[in-house]
Amino acid sequence: MYTQNLEISNLPTMNEPMKLLMVNIYPDDSIARYTLSSYVLKAYLESKIPEENLVVEVVNFSPAMSTESICNEIKEHSPDVIGYSSYVWNIEKFIDIIKTLRAEMDFVHILGGPEISMERITTIGGSKVADFYIIGEGEIKLTNLMKYLMFRNAGIEMPLPPGIVGWEKDSDNMVYQEVDTIVPLEDIPSIYLTGVLEDKYYKGGQVFLETQRGCKYRCKYCVYHKNLPHVAYYPMERVLEEIDYLIVEKKVLALRFIDAVFTSDMDRAKLIVEHLATLKEMGINLPWIYWEFDYESVDEPFLEGVAALKKKDYINNCEEAVPVNRPQIYSQMLKDYTVVNCLGVQSFNEKSLKAVSRRPVNRELFRNFMEKCRELNVVLKMDFILGLPFETLDSYFEGLEFILPFFRQTDHVLNIHVLQVLPGTGIEKLYGDYNMQFSINAPHCVLSTNGMSSEEIASASIITAVLFRIINSPLREAFFEMKERTGKGYISIIQSFVEKIIADENFANTALVKNDRVDDVYWNQDVFREIPTDWLQKELECIVDLN
Repeated sequence: MYTQNLEISNLPTMNEPMKLLMVNIYPDDSIARYTLSSYVLKAYLESKIPEENLVVEVVNFSPAMSTESICNEIKEHSPDVIGYSSYVWNIEKFIDIIKTLRAEMDFVHILGGPEISMERITTIGGSKVADFYIIGEGEIKLTNLMKYLMFRNAGIEMPLPPGIVGWEKDSDNMVYQEVDTIVPLEDIPSIYLTGVLEDKYYKGGQVFLETQRGCKYRCKYCVYHKNLPHVAYYPMERVLEEIDYLIVEKKVLALRFIDAVFTSDMDRAKLIVEHLATLKEMGINLPWIYWEFDYESVDEPFLEGVAALKKKDYINNCEEAVPVNRPQIYSQMLKDYTVVNCLGVQSFNEKSLKAVSRRPVNRELFRNFMEKCRELNVVLKMDFILGLPFETLDSYFEGLEFILPFFRQTDHVLNIHVLQVLPGTGIEKLYGDYNMQFSINAPHCVLSTNGMSSEEIASASIITAVLFRIINSPLREAFFEMKERTGKGYISIIQSFVEKIIADENFANTALVKNDRVDDVYWNQDVFREIPTDWLQKELECIVDLN
C-alpha cells in the first residue's frame, strides 16, 4: 500500500515543523463566519501527524475583503503551504489570490473542495494556478500530500500520492492516479469536542454539524453524495455529545445539520429529535435548527416530534408581522419555530426529474404530507430549481401553480435557485446532451437548456423575483385574497405586476428593469428594497382586470 512509505516513523527530521495555512472564504449570506471543511481537515491532520512535524492554522475571510487585504494577512502567517477549500462562492477569488501571491512569494498552493474536478482544473489554468489539486474526499489525501511534501523538502523523492493532481518536474505533463480513499468517520476527531474550532465562532453565530456523509440519492446536479458507495454515519454517542456541547455549553444561535438527507436513517433521526426534546424539557433554550429531508422518507411520529420542538404550540407569524422593505424570513417569519425543515422538491416535471436521476413527485403523497405539516404546524423551506433539463416555461409555472396553495396561512418559505452546473457532477458531463449553455466561471449558472431559451430563463427569473417579494413576506395573505377576487392564476397575477413595474418610471433604475435577468441572490435580498411594500400593498388591494 502506498502509505507504507509515508509512515510517521519514517518522516525526515526537521529543524522546524512545516506550516500549513488553511484559507476559507465563507459565503456572504452565511450567519456562520467559517466553513466546516478546513477545520475537519485540521482535526484529522493533527491526529495523524505530530506537531513537531506539522503546524496547521485556519483563517476565515469575508467575501467582501479585497484580494490585497487577504494576501497581506496570509503573508503575516508565513506559511510553507496554503490550502484552499474551494466552493462556487469563493473559487474565483481564490484564483485571484493565488495569482497575486505567486508574483510575490514562493508558497505551495493546494486547491481542493467541491469545486475541484479534472474538468474544472483545465478551465482554471492547471499548474499556472495551484501546485496540487485534491480530487474528492480530502482527509487521507491531504495527510499523504503533506507527508509527501515533507519528504520532498528533505530531498527524498517519493511518488505523488493517489487522488492528487500534480505535474512532472519542469513539465506540463499532468500526474494523477485515481483512488477511493474513504476515511472511517469514527477516525475523524470532533472539531468541537477537541477545541479545534476557536471560541470566537460560537458567540451569537451559527455552527454546522455533520452526522453522516454521503447521500442515498445520486442527483446529477449535486455533489452531496460525493460518489460514496453508501451513506456513512458518525457514532451516535458522539453526535449527541456534540449537540449537548453546542447547545448547552456554547449556547449557539443556530445549528445547521449539513447532512444531505437528515432522515436517511429514520431511527437515528428520531433519536436526535428525542434528545432535543429532552433538552427542551430540561428548560434549555434550543437554537434555530436546520435540517433537510424529503417528503417520502418521513413518518408521522417524526413530524410530531419535530412539531413539539417549537417554542409555542401554534405559530403563524405572517398574520402578525408587518411587511417592511427588507427580507423578513429569518428575522420574523420563522420566529419561534426552532426547527426549519428544508424540503428538496426541485421540480414537478417528471421528465426533468428523471434526467437528473430523481424520483418523480407523487402528488397525492405530497398533498398528504403537506396537509400533515399544516395540521402539526410544521414549517417548511421548500427548494426548487429553475433551469433543469426538459423544464419548459409552462411546466415551471405549472409547478408553482401547484405548490403555492400550500403556502396559504403558513410561514413556509419558497426557495428557488438557478441550476448550477457544478464541477464533477453528472450534469457537467451530460450538459451537451441537454443543449445547456452555462457560465464556465463560478457559480456556473445555466443560461439556456433544451427546454428554455435564454430569453425564457431571463423572463422566469424576473417573475420569480416578484413572486419571492410577495410570497416570502407578510404580504402573502393579500396575494391569496387577490387570487380569490380575480379568479386568475398566481403567475398571471405576478406577470401583471411585472408589466406595471416595467411601465412605471419610478422603477427605471431597478435591476428588474435594467438587467436582462436577475438571480437568486437578488430574489432573496435586493428585490425587497427595490419594490417597496407601500406600492405592493396598493396593487394587491385593487380589483384589477388581468385579461
